[in-house]
Amino acid sequence: MNNLSVYLFTQSTDDSAPPMMQRRLSSLLALRDELLQIGDLRVSASPRDADLHVEILSLLGADEGAVARAAPCPAQRPERRRILIVRVSRDQQRFDFVCSEGAGSASAERQAARRIHASVDQAPAASSRSDTLFTHPC
Repeated sequence: MNNLSVYLFTQSTDDSAPPMMQRRLSSLLALRDELLQIGDLRVSASPRDADLHVEILSLLGADEGAVARAAPCPAQRPERRRILIVRVSRDQQRFDFVCSEGAGSASAERQAARRIHASVDQAPAASSRSDTLFTHPC
């Protein structure tokens, strides 16, 4: 058991539309739920008390494009495939990864939670190698 704590956050920018920020916050909550479901990690309310800092950098989806917005009803919208870009920081180490969901696959948040757990489970010497965390796509 790891007993490490995770601080989850996303930052708003001046040009972030309220619906986009709402989707990021929803994704943040889904990621929190996935991390708690897998276990071994605690979610911290404070960045000072956390061993890991996990930031949702970007959340892209087919429903955000012009084609999706022009569709008169949800049934006519293209299949929704979201792309989640996450940054994980621990001590002086930091890495970003991308998770994409498709037909029949796990959600982007579930994939991200698995990647976060995998990074925590690696030996400290292995996690300092630059190729270790980037060679395994979500």
